[in-house]
Amino acid sequence: MIDRRKSNNRRSGDERRNFERLEAGIEVRLLRSGSNSGHEPLEGTVCDVSVDGIRMLVDIPLTIEESLLVQVHSAGEHLFNSTAKVVWQNQNPSGKYVTGCELCVFLTNKQFKTLRDFLDSQAQSVSLSHNPRS
Repeated sequence: MIDRRKSNNRRSGDERRNFERLEAGIEVRLLRSGSNSGHEPLEGTVCDVSVDGIRMLVDIPLTIEESLLVQVHSAGEHLFNSTAKVVWQNQNPSGKYVTGCELCVFLTNKQFKTLRDFLDSQAQSVSLSHNPRS
């Protein structure tokens, strides 16, 4: 298990949460760069995302400070791409790796709004499919 590491340009504790976080549960594809890169992209799940960071669940350990190309999509719908740096990682009881990354380029307001709108529409679809009809 890799312990959480503090980034030099962030505040500690809850104060580092400068931006709204969206709970996601959507697909993410990661392309690794450098000596850790493989030929195949890694697949995972986005736990939550904000303008400046993303928390994901992946099957294999990544290296702290590793650079990634992050491609977020759901059911074939492209939501955003970004580059990110692995800041921390912990292994959960199921053996998967909860990974926190700092986005190298913040999401724009338009990208964040598109993501929020998409997640809201998904939540409404799920809600409607679980409501019994009168």
